[in-house]
Amino acid sequence: MKTKVIDHPLRQISYQYRENHFQLNHEIQSLDNYRLAHDRAWRMKQLFERETGECQLALIELLLLEDQRIEYKEMLDFYKKDVDLSKDKPYLEIEPNFQVELRNYYNSVIELHHKLIRFYDRIGSLEKEYIVITDTYFRGEKPIDPLNFKVLESIFEHYEDMQTDIVSLDKDLQEFLVKLTKIYDLLDKYTIHYGKLYATYGTVLKQTAQLVQDIQVLGKIWGEGEGDFWRNSL
Repeated sequence: MKTKVIDHPLRQISYQYRENHFQLNHEIQSLDNYRLAHDRAWRMKQLFERETGECQLALIELLLLEDQRIEYKEMLDFYKKDVDLSKDKPYLEIEPNFQVELRNYYNSVIELHHKLIRFYDRIGSLEKEYIVITDTYFRGEKPIDPLNFKVLESIFEHYEDMQTDIVSLDKDLQEFLVKLTKIYDLLDKYTIHYGKLYATYGTVLKQTAQLVQDIQVLGKIWGEGEGDFWRNSL
């Protein structure tokens, strides 16, 4: 017996074969298809890991914006305690420097809202990839199914005529199927990360829009009504 070894990036493929036998054409094709299945599995692994990482990076950026929202919300609560907004002209009792501070705060909240709206460009590109991945690997028949892998079926069915030693080949196959199952676990992990990102974005955007609504009361300080507020915030 001799040993065939292929140093594949996914895993080392290794099985034995008999020197006193010749390979049949369909045996050669089956073994090549087995190697090609490794190629595809390796690309799946790269894809799932890459997209999971992109979701994690996007979530980090999103949570930084959420930190700003929380800070601005706390600042609004503080300003409401220091400014009597019940009066018709509250600016008459506010120091000029404080009026400028309030205006800067007001504009900062509006800019944060705009940043979150623009952030959807990032979400949108990830969503397109998510749709492709779920359509390919979740809906319908899996391209490579560890529970229904028949690439080597013809070799096992006619093992007497094969050059390949099926005992060692089956051992290698089982190791491959374990690896393939773990790759689908990466797919599950990816969908969880994407779902968390998408849900978090929706929540943060909604809460920031509410904060924008809440700071409308500050418009009285520089003589703007509700309609003026929205025109100047766009």
